[in-house]
Amino acid sequence: MKEPGKAYAATILVVVVLAQSLLAQNPPLSNKPPYDPATRPKFRALVDAINTRSRELGLIEVNDDPDQAAFIRRRMDAQLIEDFEKLYSINVEKIVTQSAAASLDYKTLLDATADLKTRATRIKYNVPLLRVVDKGEKIRYDENPDHLASTLPELSRLINSFLGSPVFRLSSPNDAELRLKTSRDLNGIIKLSETINKIAKRPTKTVASR
Repeated sequence: MKEPGKAYAATILVVVVLAQSLLAQNPPLSNKPPYDPATRPKFRALVDAINTRSRELGLIEVNDDPDQAAFIRRRMDAQLIEDFEKLYSINVEKIVTQSAAASLDYKTLLDATADLKTRATRIKYNVPLLRVVDKGEKIRYDENPDHLASTLPELSRLINSFLGSPVFRLSSPNDAELRLKTSRDLNGIIKLSETINKIAKRPTKTVASR
């Protein structure tokens, strides 16, 4: 018969071993704070340039409560920075990759284009600089699944053109044409993302060969 002290020690040892095993299987959650997109200098500078140009053109409303206005602006800026960054990363990681793939992953395209449309639409309504009157012909894209593969490079081109627009870097009193082109690129991203998303939702398509 084991002595009480030894039995107790053995029990403690078993508990410790079990606890270590559980921790190994389920590591504790990291205390690291979530990534803040506002730390990306490139997109922070881009949003700052947008705000500066919008103020120069009188497109940002003056609020009677400066503290509240500053709070709202900080939140909007953080969202804009994230949206711009996501346009870039989705293009590089999903659209460009799918453009070069031997076959199209419709689930990836479905998720990517839904996110692109949401973020591009939010940018459209949150950036006064891009609220321009466009009397040109409305953009239309073919919803034929057979043409899907050829639409991906066009979507990537629109995203690159939009993010690289000089209107986000230059301050010029005569930038109406630049603003119009940038607005058209953004609308193109929204419309083409929507078109690709509609095709990807069709139940008969899961993965299509090129």
